[in-house]
Amino acid sequence: MASIFTENASKLHLYLKEARILVVDDFQGMRTMLRNILKDAGGVNIDTAANAKEALALLKASSYDIILCDFNLGVGQNGQQLLEEARMRSYIGPGTIWIIVTAEKTNDLVMGAAESKPDGYILKPINLQTLESRLEKLLEKKRAMGGIEAAVKTRNYLRVIEACDKLRSSKPANLQDILRIKSEALMTLGRYEEAAQLFEAVLTIRDVSWAKTGLGKVSFHQKDYDHAASIFREVLAANRLYMEASDWLVKTMQAIGDTEQALKVLQEAVEVSPNSANRQKVLGETAYVTGDLDLAQTAFEKTIRISEFSPAKSPDVFAGLAKVFTDKKEPSKALNTLGQCRREFKDNPEALLYASIAESVVHQSVGDGAKAKAAMQQALQAKASMDGVLPTDLSLEMANALFKLGDKEAASQLLGEVVKNNHDRPGVAAKVQTLFEAAEMGDEGRELIAKSKEDVVNINNQGVLLAREEKIDDAIALLRQAAIDMPNSETVLMNLCGTLIAKMQKDGRDGDLLLEVQEMLFRVNTINPDNKKQHEYAAAIAALAPSGA
Repeated sequence: MASIFTENASKLHLYLKEARILVVDDFQGMRTMLRNILKDAGGVNIDTAANAKEALALLKASSYDIILCDFNLGVGQNGQQLLEEARMRSYIGPGTIWIIVTAEKTNDLVMGAAESKPDGYILKPINLQTLESRLEKLLEKKRAMGGIEAAVKTRNYLRVIEACDKLRSSKPANLQDILRIKSEALMTLGRYEEAAQLFEAVLTIRDVSWAKTGLGKVSFHQKDYDHAASIFREVLAANRLYMEASDWLVKTMQAIGDTEQALKVLQEAVEVSPNSANRQKVLGETAYVTGDLDLAQTAFEKTIRISEFSPAKSPDVFAGLAKVFTDKKEPSKALNTLGQCRREFKDNPEALLYASIAESVVHQSVGDGAKAKAAMQQALQAKASMDGVLPTDLSLEMANALFKLGDKEAASQLLGEVVKNNHDRPGVAAKVQTLFEAAEMGDEGRELIAKSKEDVVNINNQGVLLAREEKIDDAIALLRQAAIDMPNSETVLMNLCGTLIAKMQKDGRDGDLLLEVQEMLFRVNTINPDNKKQHEYAAAIAALAPSGA
C-alpha cells in the first residue's frame, strides 16, 4: 500500500497527501465536486471513473488506498457489485477504505449494500466536514493493516495470524477487525479449537454477532449440527439483520437434511434482504427440491434480474429456471430461458453445456426424441471442449438426461467419474445411487460405486507405499496419471502435492515442481476451500521458496 499508513501521519491531510484515491460516480458534476472536497481535505493523487468498467480498469492497474463509490452508476454494475468484483479479483484488500456514497435510503437497497460490507456509507449531499469526519475514523482503523493485507493477498494464512498477533499487541483502535481477520484465518486452516477460544474471548468482553456466529461455524465444521443451529438462532433472535447467521443456519438445516426448515429460513432471510443474488439462487434451488415450483420460479427470476451485471451471474440459474418451466409443462418458456442463457454467456462452454443438457430434458418431456438427442450431442461436444471434469451437480444432471435418453452406458461412465472424483465427499454416492435406482439399475449402481471407490483407494495406497519405499519418482508418476484421470479428487491431488514437496525437501527446490504444486493447490481450493491440508502444503512450499520470493 501507499505510505499513507505510517506512524508519523497524525493529521488527516497528511494521510490524504500521500493516499491514492479513486472517485467513482456516473455524473461528471458529482465527480468534480467530490474531487474538490478531497483536495480541500488534503488529497493530491485523485483518479476518477464514470462507471464500473472504467473503475475496474483503474483498480487492476493501480493500488488505491481510498475509494469513494456511488451506489447507482447508471447502466451496468452498481457500487455494491463493483465492490464484490473488486474483492473477488483481489484488486483491494483489508487496508483499502471503500466508502459507498448514496442518496438511497430504502431498506432493500441499504441491506443489499450492507451485505457487501463496505467500510462505510455517506449519504448525499456530502460536505467537507462530513467526509473528513468519516475518513478520520476509518483511517485510524486502517492505517496498520498493510502487513495483514500482504499476507491475505498471498493466501498465507500462517502469516496472517502472525501479523494479526503483532498488531494486537500494540492495542490498536481496530482490534475487533484484527481479531475477526485472525479468526477467519484460523477457520480457514481448520484450527477450530483455537478459533473457538478467540470467539469466546471476544464474547467475554462484548456480545458481538460475528463472534457468536463464529462459534456456530466451529460447531458446524465439527459436525455438531444441533449446537450450531442453536447458536445461529440465538444470533438471529438478538439481531435479525445479521444475514451471515441466517445463511449458516440454512447450511446447517441442509446438512441434516431438513429441507423444509432450510426453505423457511431462506424465505425469512429474503424478506429482510432480498437483493442477495446467491441467497435468491439457493432459495430457488431449495424451493425446487421441495416441489414449490412457483416459489422456485420467482426466486430464479429475481436472481437473474439482480445479478445481470454482477460477478455472481451464473448459467446454472437459467438452467434451474428452465427445469421449473419444464416441470410446470411450459416448454416454450423453458426454451426461451435457455436461449437467453446462450445469449448472455456467449462462447462459454460451461454455459453451453448447462443449456444443452436442459434443452435435451425439455425436448424429451414433450416426446421429441430427435431434438433431445441433438441437444445432448451438443452437450457432449461442449463437455469435450472443457478442461477437467464437470462440476458434480452438472455431471449428475447430465447423467440423468442420458438415462432418460436411454444411453445407460454413457450415463454409467459419467457417474463412475463422479464417484471417483468425489469418493471422499459425503452424500455424492447417495445421489449417484438415486439416479441408478430411478433408471431401474440399482444393483449396477451399487457395484459401480463400490468399484470406483476401490480404484481410488488402491491408487492412493500404492502411491503412499511407493513414497515410503523412497521410490519417489515412481510415486509421482502414478499420482500424476491419477490426477489426470481424476482431476477433481481432493485426496489424489493432495497426495501428489505431498509427494512433490517431499521430493523437493530431499533433493532441493525445483521451480517446475513448485509451479505444479501451486497449480494443484489452486485446483483444490477451487473444489473445496475448506480443505485444510492445502494450507499446510502452501506453508511448506513457502518455506522452499528462496529468500525474498
